[in-house]
Amino acid sequence: MKTLKHIPILVFCLLLLQCGPDPTISETSDSENATLSQFQQLDGRHQLYITDNDEPGEKLLVCATLVNKANKDYLPNQKVRFYHTNNEGDYEPVDSGDESSARLSGDVYTNMEGRIYIETILPRDYGSSENNRHIHTTVFGAKPEAYDINFNQYTGTMGRNFINGSDQHFLADLKRAKDSTLVCFITIEVKNPNTDDATD
Repeated sequence: MKTLKHIPILVFCLLLLQCGPDPTISETSDSENATLSQFQQLDGRHQLYITDNDEPGEKLLVCATLVNKANKDYLPNQKVRFYHTNNEGDYEPVDSGDESSARLSGDVYTNMEGRIYIETILPRDYGSSENNRHIHTTVFGAKPEAYDINFNQYTGTMGRNFINGSDQHFLADLKRAKDSTLVCFITIEVKNPNTDDATD
């Protein structure tokens, strides 16, 4: 009888575990290392260094590819802004109330294959919520312009359900490179890109 009393508690604990994110981060494969190397060799116009080595936080390398959601074609010469919180979960906006003016931000252009390479830090949770780490992405001229990169290891069940129902939020799986640096590979499907403005 005593054992039966503990069953509801065990079930509740199991449900909590299922609702939380899986923090496991696996190592990059040989093919992923090769892909990372390709991104790191992009021309400077297609690389963005949001932080330097003095920035507090865990270093993160982002290999992003932008495609047209309608036909999956690459988006070349597309201007994109990335911004996120610092290691304390603060945007530190230059313009008060405008998160897109975050201190940790920058603009960059895709190459002919829609690729961008970014060096930054892993954003922290902000506000009173947990597991809401993400990088904001503004695709200039698209309708809509706003897209978010979220991370599997920092997204619970409720967050996943929201992301699965959205075409403006994307989940990236964090990996560890040979030197233990965090890496993620993400394809962002952009709705209604303005290809006329892509070369501005």
